[in-house]
Amino acid sequence: MSRKLVATVVAVIAALTASGCSTVADHLNGAPPPTGKEAPASDPGPILVTNSWGVVDGMLSVVVVNTTDRTLKYAEGVVTARTADDQLVSSSLEYADAACCKVLQLGPGQEYGFYVDVGSAGDDIARVDVAYRNVSWEPATAVADHTTVTATPVGLHDGHLGTVVLANLTSNADVPAVVAQAFLTDDSGQIVAVVSGRWTCVQPGTRELRMQLFHPVPPGTQVADIQVHPVETDPSSPAPHCTSSRPL
Repeated sequence: MSRKLVATVVAVIAALTASGCSTVADHLNGAPPPTGKEAPASDPGPILVTNSWGVVDGMLSVVVVNTTDRTLKYAEGVVTARTADDQLVSSSLEYADAACCKVLQLGPGQEYGFYVDVGSAGDDIARVDVAYRNVSWEPATAVADHTTVTATPVGLHDGHLGTVVLANLTSNADVPAVVAQAFLTDDSGQIVAVVSGRWTCVQPGTRELRMQLFHPVPPGTQVADIQVHPVETDPSSPAPHCTSSRPL
């Protein structure tokens, strides 16, 4: 596992429109906006701050946190890993599955995890940067309820396909879709991996979740936290039509 330097995010903020989020050019190199243009008064500042990252069995996991006082409805992250001498190791843009780095319904103070397979190059990573595009915020006056669905860890199980995270998901309402993320750490509290899964048509009550990580983890790895995000805005995958009789 490798962990050397945490980089500050590069942020791109898209203006909100009545129909949802709009797309702006990606400033992935952190260049400042053109001179003579001031940021709008509603500009919430930096999008997410990179908190930590780690590599295990060729998978890079990055944990970011929302340090603003608003809920981030949706954003697409672009993860770039570089060596100590600034050589590119890997970028999430190289992969067809751009869904690896979507952020959904992230409230103030909450963490979110991205993961990208980097293969044998993982040991060369010294710096990780995250930029954002297609960003949509809740209105400044909105107060989001993040208590509708919660999850508690049950344990870890090793299998022939890797590691399985077991958790209990509890909901107090019908929810069309949720994203659950488990944050795995070593015995010192450092991030090892992030495991993410999506479930649809969640009904009130408690259900068991099985979250598959297709990588082995070192001995002593534990589930430090599980966060659940109701999916309210996802342009790439609209919420399903659910009935009250449909199971989890």
